[in-house]
Amino acid sequence: MARGEETNPVHSGGIEPALAFALADGMVELTRMLSDLAFDLASDPATLRRHMHGLQAVDRITQAQLAMAEVLRSADSSEARLAAITLDGLAQDLATKLHGYRNVPVSDQN
Repeated sequence: MARGEETNPVHSGGIEPALAFALADGMVELTRMLSDLAFDLASDPATLRRHMHGLQAVDRITQAQLAMAEVLRSADSSEARLAAITLDGLAQDLATKLHGYRNVPVSDQN
């Protein structure tokens, strides 16, 4: 490697499977915490009335995080991983982003 060059394992060989599983586990743990918080907030009728839309957004976020954790855990192709996502709009959004990154030179993805 020449002086000043940086290595980027994501670009040179993909994410290590153990790291993908660790990231997925971390996402699931954070999702549980967020879900518990939303449940606690929703258990108060006044809070629920005032923050219904926000709590619904939190629910969608937790569903998306769990779906992304499954993508990280999967050994399937990227396309098959995305096809397995059932959350409305998420698979298409991620597919669009994936396509965009595939069309950007590696040096521009940092």
